[in-house]
Amino acid sequence: MLTVLLFLKFPEPGRVKTRLARTVGPELAAAIYQRLVAAVIARVPSEMELVGLFDPPEKADEVEQWMRRMAPERSVKLVPQAAGDLGRRLEQAFAGAFAAGAETILVIGSDCVELDGAILAEAGQALAERDVVLGPSEDGGYYLIGLQAPHPELFAGIDWSTRQVLAQTLARAEMAGLRVHLLPKLWDVDTEEDWRRAESRLQ
Repeated sequence: MLTVLLFLKFPEPGRVKTRLARTVGPELAAAIYQRLVAAVIARVPSEMELVGLFDPPEKADEVEQWMRRMAPERSVKLVPQAAGDLGRRLEQAFAGAFAAGAETILVIGSDCVELDGAILAEAGQALAERDVVLGPSEDGGYYLIGLQAPHPELFAGIDWSTRQVLAQTLARAEMAGLRVHLLPKLWDVDTEEDWRRAESRLQ
């Protein structure tokens, strides 16, 4: 079974979508974030195992209630994220899922409304022949990373939240001799302009 790990933040105003909040305000940014999460969850096929990796860990009860409201008919296993920077959290997410018995793992965020079941399926199929699958985003990062074995070297020394993330990750993969499959390039929702673009797709 394909396991999809979805990185989540409890939608507290001021703590989610901070770039977006600069122009639309923290309350609206938090509401938009919830719409994005709901849209991404709806696009994950039911035959794939869905695990929500949430932050902060102390909001476990609130996150569970939020997931029940937002996806009442979808089984979402909830696991707290590890502490540390994004690289550390990604590394530990994969390590924990592999230790729990998962065999093919995709990690996604909630920023990409173009992500759909067909792309997730392509990623899973590619991992039958490749070591790493990456979904490039227009901002120089990636909206998806998939592995079929732990590769912590992919998350070390990366300048997170910059336009260098994808290039640096590809360089790490090349140095490790890993075979990479690239998915179609998509765009993330980070700014108000991005949201206006996404809103038209969600309506």
